[in-house]
Amino acid sequence: MIEALRNRSNVVISILLVLLLVSFFIINIPFVLPFIIAGIFALGLNDFINRTTARLKLPRGLIITLVTVIGLAIFWVPLSLAIYRLITVVKLPQNLDSGHITQQLNTLKNFAVSVIERISNIVGVDLTSPVRETLDNLMHRLGSFVFTFSTDVISSAPAVLFNLTMFLIFLIVLLAQANSFKGFVMKYSLLDEPLTEKIIAVVKRACATTLFSTFVIGVIQACTIGFGSLICGEGDFWIVTPITFVLSFIPVIGAAPVGFLLALLAFIGGRNGAGFGMVAFATVAGTIDNLLKPILISGKDDDTPAIVGFTCVVGAVIVMGLPGLLIGPVICNVVTQTVPILIPELHKTKGNES
Repeated sequence: MIEALRNRSNVVISILLVLLLVSFFIINIPFVLPFIIAGIFALGLNDFINRTTARLKLPRGLIITLVTVIGLAIFWVPLSLAIYRLITVVKLPQNLDSGHITQQLNTLKNFAVSVIERISNIVGVDLTSPVRETLDNLMHRLGSFVFTFSTDVISSAPAVLFNLTMFLIFLIVLLAQANSFKGFVMKYSLLDEPLTEKIIAVVKRACATTLFSTFVIGVIQACTIGFGSLICGEGDFWIVTPITFVLSFIPVIGAAPVGFLLALLAFIGGRNGAGFGMVAFATVAGTIDNLLKPILISGKDDDTPAIVGFTCVVGAVIVMGLPGLLIGPVICNVVTQTVPILIPELHKTKGNES
C-alpha cells in the first residue's frame, strides 16, 4: 500500500494539503469573523486610499491611519454612547417605566385600545379586553427584552473589545500590504490570470458598493432620523439612531419607517408640530438613498432585485448575527455580479474541451 501511495504522490500531497489547511483554519476560528469584516473594509477602501494618497501627496501609512481613526470615531462613538444610554435607562425599573419612549408606547397602546373599543361598540362584540391584555403582555415582554439585552451587552463587552482590536489590526495590515496580498492571490489562483483579475475587480466593487452606498448612507440616514428625534423631542436620540442605522441596511424596509413611527406617536400624543417635523425628516432620510447612491458608486446601476437584497441581508443576520448586515450585501453583490462572468467562461471551457 505504501508503494502504491508513493506512486500516486499527487493524491498524498492533496490529502496533506487539505489536512494542513483544515488544522490551520480550526485554530484560527476565533479570528475568522474579524478578518472577513476587515477584508471587506480593506477591499472597499483600497482604491479610495490610493486616490486620496495621490491627490494629497501624503504617505500612504498616514492616510490609512487617518481613515481608520475617523471611521472608528464615526461608527463606534455613537454606538458606544447608545449602549451606555440603553444601560442607564434600564438599570433601574423605574427609569424604564418613566422613560419618554415608554410613555409614547403607552400612548400608542391606549390609542389602539380606544380604536378597538369603538369597533367593539359597532359590532357588538367585546374585542377590547383581549386586545388590551395582549398589548399589556407585549409591553411587559418588551421591557424584559430590553433589560435582558442590556445585560447581554455588558457580559459580551470583552468579546466585542477583542473582536474590535483584531479587526483594527487586520484592517491596517491588509491595507498596508494590499499589493502583497493581491500578488499572493494571483500566484496561487486556480483560474487564469485575466479571469482572476475580473473576480478581484468584482469583489472590490462589491465591497466598495456595500461600504459607500450602504454603510455610509446608513450613517447619514441614521443621523438624520436621530437629529430629527432630538429636535422634535420624539424618542431618544441615542436609541433611535442605532436602530435606524441597522434598519437602513435592510432593503424594502430601510430607515424611513422609524421616522414615520415617531411621527405617528407624535400625532397620537397631540404634538402635531413634532409630528409634521418627523414626517419631513423621515421623507428626507427616505430620499437620501436615491440621491447619494449614484454618486457614491460612480453612477453604476444596481440591478439586484429588492427582494433578493432583502433575503440576503435578513438571511445573513439570522445566520451570522449583526455582522450579517455587512456581509450579506457583499455576498449578494459578489454572487449577482460573478455568476454572469463565470457562466460564459464555463461554456467557453466546454467548447474547447469538445
